[in-house]
Amino acid sequence: MTSKIFIAFAITLVLISCHSESNTRDDATEIITEDTFFESASTPARDTNLYVKNQSLLWHVDDTKGFKLKKPEVEGIDNMPAINVIQLINNNFDSIHLDYIKTSHDTIYIRIPRSEMLTERRGSTGAESFMASATFSLTELKGIHYVNFDFVEGDHAAPGVYSRNNFKNLQ
Repeated sequence: MTSKIFIAFAITLVLISCHSESNTRDDATEIITEDTFFESASTPARDTNLYVKNQSLLWHVDDTKGFKLKKPEVEGIDNMPAINVIQLINNNFDSIHLDYIKTSHDTIYIRIPRSEMLTERRGSTGAESFMASATFSLTELKGIHYVNFDFVEGDHAAPGVYSRNNFKNLQ
């Protein structure tokens, strides 16, 4: 009987030590994660803060001369329907999608249904660059002077009515 108790005790000790060793290893294991950064537009990250695929067609922020708005090289955006300009913007910024709501007088109404990338993940510079690019591109349309953005506010961008005057620091 004593040998059975001893064997049961030994098995219990082994099981407890194995369990505590595995817990110790899990707690002590350090998980290292790294962000992936892409250096240029030729790399897979097409939707960065400053990279615009169709720079010749849209207003965009150029960082070569100190974060300044650059006018489209190709004229004609002012003659496009609003929905086409919105599609151009959507094609250039894959992770931020604009929905056209309506045009009323001198204001175009836009909704960003999933705004987390704009408001939380692009940083202040990225959010401002996107908002400036979209605002300047949309106010190229004849008779449009304001863009009313509707989205959930975040740390880096707020909804509201924007005009070119909101981005004087980029002009």
